[in-house]
Amino acid sequence: MYSSVYPLALNIPIMNDFYKFHHGIRLRRILKHKKIIIRHYAKKVGLTPPWLYDNFEKTQIKEDRLAKLLAAIPLTMEDFYNWDSLRQDKSPHQGERLFLYLEENKLKVKRVAESLGVTVSELYEWGGQQTLSAMQLLALQTSIQFDPAYFNRPQTTEPEINWKEAFLDKRMELQQCHREIRSLKKKLQVG
Repeated sequence: MYSSVYPLALNIPIMNDFYKFHHGIRLRRILKHKKIIIRHYAKKVGLTPPWLYDNFEKTQIKEDRLAKLLAAIPLTMEDFYNWDSLRQDKSPHQGERLFLYLEENKLKVKRVAESLGVTVSELYEWGGQQTLSAMQLLALQTSIQFDPAYFNRPQTTEPEINWKEAFLDKRMELQQCHREIRSLKKKLQVG
């Protein structure tokens, strides 16, 4: 069921039949979580920002390249594969935890967006925010009876594969797709 072929040296189970670990998305989430500016980071590793963004699209980044990218953060390979953003800071990332709440309570993003009076893309943008505004929290309380105390509850994770991190990786991947679609729509309207 588990494949620990990559990386061999660490023997870390990074994928199974249901979840394929996405290196680029995880790297981008870590940079965002650590508030590292892409332009500065790209310069630090000797790359152009577009080339770095190309790496965010890659499911697998070669081990030597990944090691170079992680050394500039600095972050070890083991920390990269076992990243747990929910336990990294004393102040939780409210946008990510909001989407965990939606998933845990089986709330559909489209319906929640409709009840909030925002678009799905706007709700995904909320997921990128470190701290939600008082207005956003009030809207969530009113529309889905969301309790802001949820942000401060200790989170539990599974030891072999951190499914919550896997979910957050996939959510960011979807958020990137929404941005690309919005950008393409704008280009079509201009053209």
